[in-house]
Amino acid sequence: MRALIVSLIILSLLIPAASGRMAEVNELQDKIASNKARLDDLQKQIEDYKNLIATKQAEVNSLRRQLLVLDDKIAKYQLDIAANELQLATVGLEITSISEEIDAKDKNINNAKDKVAEIIRQLYISDQRSLVEILVLHKSLSVFFDQLNYLSELQGTLQSNINQLQTLKAELEVKQQDLSNKKIELLDVQQELETNQSLVLATKDTKSALITQTRQSESRYQDLLAKAVAEQAQADSDIKRLENELRQKLSQATGPLGQFGDATLIWPVSPARGITAYFKDPTYPFRKYFEHPAIDIRASQGTTIKAAASGVVGRARDAGLGYSYILLIHADGFSTVYGHVSRIDVADGDFVTKGQIIGGTGGTPGTRGAGNLTTGPHLHFEVRMNGLPVDPLLYLP
Repeated sequence: MRALIVSLIILSLLIPAASGRMAEVNELQDKIASNKARLDDLQKQIEDYKNLIATKQAEVNSLRRQLLVLDDKIAKYQLDIAANELQLATVGLEITSISEEIDAKDKNINNAKDKVAEIIRQLYISDQRSLVEILVLHKSLSVFFDQLNYLSELQGTLQSNINQLQTLKAELEVKQQDLSNKKIELLDVQQELETNQSLVLATKDTKSALITQTRQSESRYQDLLAKAVAEQAQADSDIKRLENELRQKLSQATGPLGQFGDATLIWPVSPARGITAYFKDPTYPFRKYFEHPAIDIRASQGTTIKAAASGVVGRARDAGLGYSYILLIHADGFSTVYGHVSRIDVADGDFVTKGQIIGGTGGTPGTRGAGNLTTGPHLHFEVRMNGLPVDPLLYLP
């Protein structure tokens, strides 16, 4: 009987497994699994649209087909938004689930500390008596040996509880890191959602602008398209020639670019409203006819443009209702181009400093500097290295 009592005392000092919140955690895990299954379905639909757009993009040779591609893009971006919203809900559930597990582990750790403290107290009391005192107090040898066994098991239980406490603390650290990672993921998905919302608006603007500029006339579309291709080719040729000429002149002078230091870049306009077209973007509406050598940063008509780095104005081209742009030549072989500008505040040969206002954004169809077949208000921003376009996102902060 005494041995049974000792065993029960020992068992009561063991750390219990977390169970109070497990039902809630399991329910959350079921919801998470359900959301992930729905997310997989959405991703398959998104992939189908990507393939459809890629196929149609290669076949675009008319206004009607271009408008159909834009409709498909809008549908694809709307699916992206639905997927993002589901991801946000899923990550939110995962954060709640992890938080519940952290609370449970905190409770177990506190229980473990109490158990360890109780065992230490029991051992301290026992340590105050010698074996002779124990033998005198318990004249029966069986009771004496029960007491010795109790002390031995108590010490073993103490070590077991300490080991479990260390394990719980290690698991808690892992869960806390998981929670931190999920919070970062939540912010990333939120940013992606905002980007896709911006892309839906931008694509709708592009479609509206295309309809406005062509008046839904196929012949007018083909005429504007030919002009846009010629405009792009002429601008690229002029930029390369002008940059080469100016760099040669500067190299023969005292090297004024050196005073500006390296060509680290800043954003010429805020990217908060999103990027509507990327460098060599495969979804760019006119990619069949020319590569997109820039990023398009969504910005309201007339937004202030800042010089991305210090340098010299290689060209400030005001083309009236045609394609207007500003070319800046920087140190280290860099140059930057700001396209579809509606306002120019600098002149050829001016020296500008990083962050200096150089003009205003444009791009609204039919307005000053917009050019042919513009996709709506934005800043077309190029970065060039030794005259060749490179991805601006590789150099922006």
